[in-house]
Amino acid sequence: MKSILISNLVSGMKLQGFYLCIEKKLRRKKDGSIYLDLLLQDKSGLIRARIWDNVESLSKKFDVGNPVAIKGSTYKYGDSIFIKIKNITRASIEKYAKYGFSSSDLIPSSKKNPKQLWSHLIKEIDQISKIHLKQLVKKILVDHKQKFQIYPASISYQYNYQSGLIEQTVSLIKISKILGKHYKVDTDLLLTGACLHQIGKLYSINMGFSQPKSNERRLIGNAILSRDIVNNYIRQVKRFPNEDKIRLEHLILSYQGRKEWQSPVEPQTLEAVLLHTINYMDSHVNVMSQK
Repeated sequence: MKSILISNLVSGMKLQGFYLCIEKKLRRKKDGSIYLDLLLQDKSGLIRARIWDNVESLSKKFDVGNPVAIKGSTYKYGDSIFIKIKNITRASIEKYAKYGFSSSDLIPSSKKNPKQLWSHLIKEIDQISKIHLKQLVKKILVDHKQKFQIYPASISYQYNYQSGLIEQTVSLIKISKILGKHYKVDTDLLLTGACLHQIGKLYSINMGFSQPKSNERRLIGNAILSRDIVNNYIRQVKRFPNEDKIRLEHLILSYQGRKEWQSPVEPQTLEAVLLHTINYMDSHVNVMSQK
């Protein structure tokens, strides 16, 4: 099965291929019947797709963020090309590698070299003066080195391309150093939070490398998942100060800002306010720069 790039699709084509589902909405037609409205992506672009038949049964086979294997045809409506999907299911390396499935074909890549970003990241971590924080960050990132260099920071928003997570992390570190010094906060703690607050995305974002190990990783949210991962590693660092553990935990849990934005808690320390603000600003700038 050779997947056709979205940028090469024209009206009237029959196709089988692999794409990434980044939106999935149940809608109603004028006659009251339901259909699925999807937004699919590969490394070349985006395309809308529709499921008109067997909606309920097919909807159970995949979710937003899943790589999907589809069978269908293209058609033109107005000025746009759409895919009419006949069959769809979640795709994984285990089941579909022999048919040519590769997650690297599903999302575009960062324009920056991930190996160079990694080298820069390690140099910045080496400048953290608190030994226990430096040990913690290095241990976590080195243990996740391969995935950290490949994963996006999100599926459909900021840095939503391969190596986006490490690119954003380096950007956050650069800003954190400047603002941390300017506002005279605990820059070591701020840098640690900038490096680790999204580590849970390596488990919650499905890149198709393997089957997810549990629903818990998808359902509890990135902030809590990241906090739990960091706490597990803190236990491996000798004499890690409890005060820094609590402050770091707060940084991770509050980085999304407001509770209505799904943040477990709101920022209550200067470092937490800065991390949320830096992350919010950097994400929006990245999104705007892609338009």
